[in-house]
Amino acid sequence: MDGAVLSGIHGVRPWSSYQNTSWNTTKKTAFLVKSREELYCSECGSPLCLRDHKRRIWRKEGGKTRWLMIGRYRCTNETCRRLHSALPAFLSENKHYDNGLIEDVIDGVVGEDDPGYEDHPCGMTMIRWRSWFVRNLAAIEGQIRSAGVRILDLTEEFLRSTESLLEELRERISPGWLKAVLVVIYNSGGRLAP
Repeated sequence: MDGAVLSGIHGVRPWSSYQNTSWNTTKKTAFLVKSREELYCSECGSPLCLRDHKRRIWRKEGGKTRWLMIGRYRCTNETCRRLHSALPAFLSENKHYDNGLIEDVIDGVVGEDDPGYEDHPCGMTMIRWRSWFVRNLAAIEGQIRSAGVRILDLTEEFLRSTESLLEELRERISPGWLKAVLVVIYNSGGRLAP
């Protein structure tokens, strides 16, 4: 969902685009995330309609934490009726941190021994991110290729190529390759192991 924006609830001015919510008896400010694009079910292709919102944490570099209200959409196809969470492109499933920081850790730009490390996630979290990436490497490569053939009508020769499409994307889109890859995978119906 590349076109997500922080905006107000219907009819509310943009500068008042937050809600004060009470959760665990602590008051938190939650920003509403609203998509600018039409959303479709990744399973059957039918349009989605807004069902409700759920609270989601977003941890940023520098130790900052924000709460977001993420839209949950239901498929309008009566036989499908699946629920989808419309995450903004800077977040990914099962991860609280910004994709940019996860990408920097995977690329080795940020590590446990960096000055200012106290503002980053703990060393075990960085190890888990690297491990997650290595475990999903083959799945990422395959799903990018599959999406290229299905969506972009690329040839089967492209699908059988032995060159790494992921490595090519990492060279061409840097920084930002992880965000681009995850948008392609999730919006085409693919999933990665948590």
